[in-house]
Amino acid sequence: MTEIPRVFNLPLQEGKHSTRTVLFVDRNPVLSQALAQHMKVDGILDCRFVQPDVDLVSEVQENRPDVLCLDPTHLDLNRDYDLMDFGRDIRDASETTLLLGYSFKVNDAVLRAVLDAGFRGCVSKNARLRHVEIALAAVLDGGMYFDRSFGSHLRPMISDAPDEEILSEREKAVLVGLARGLSSKQIAHDLDISSKTVDTYKARAGKKLNLSGKADLVSYVHDRGWIT
Repeated sequence: MTEIPRVFNLPLQEGKHSTRTVLFVDRNPVLSQALAQHMKVDGILDCRFVQPDVDLVSEVQENRPDVLCLDPTHLDLNRDYDLMDFGRDIRDASETTLLLGYSFKVNDAVLRAVLDAGFRGCVSKNARLRHVEIALAAVLDGGMYFDRSFGSHLRPMISDAPDEEILSEREKAVLVGLARGLSSKQIAHDLDISSKTVDTYKARAGKKLNLSGKADLVSYVHDRGWIT
C-alpha cells in the first residue's frame, strides 16, 4: 500500500471539495499513467491521466480539474498559437484549473514562457517524485512551486533589477516596435509571432512597468534610449 505523502495531510481550504482532481498528460502515456497512479490518494487526490492526442481545452472544460500537469514543450504550438494562448484558453475553459509544468527542458526560455502563460509552478522530470508531490500540495494550497532546477533560473528574474530588466526580450522588442510607430501586424511579422501575442506582450509590459496607454510606453522607451 502506498504511503500517503505527508504534504497532503494538511487541512484543505474552507469551501474546497474534500477530494481534488489532477489531470496528467504527457507525450509518453506510460509516464502520465505512472504519475497518476503514484500521486493518487484516496479521499484527497483523484489523479487521472489522459492520452497525449486529446483536446486538452475540451478535456478541462468537461472535467474542470483542480490542476492540469503537463510538459509545456510537448504542446503543438506555433507563431499563431503560443503558450500564452494555450494558458488563456485553459482559463476560459475552467477559471479554477491551475497549470503545473513537468519537463526535461530547463532553461530561461521555458521558464519565461510558463510564467507568462500563468503556470503556478514547474518541476524537472529529472527531479524526484517527491518534488511533484510538494508542487501539487503548494499549488493546491494557493501557492507556487519551482524545483531547484527551475529555481536557479528564476532567482535572477526576480532579483532587485531595474524595471527594464524585468521585461522579457520579446516585451522589450514589442515596446521598441511600438515606439518606432509600427503597427501590431508589422511588429508581429518582424518577431514572427501573432498580432494577438504582440498585444499580450504589450499589456504585460505595461502591467510590469505600471504604465497605461501607448503614449506612456513610447515615452518610457525613448527616455531609456532604446531607439538609436
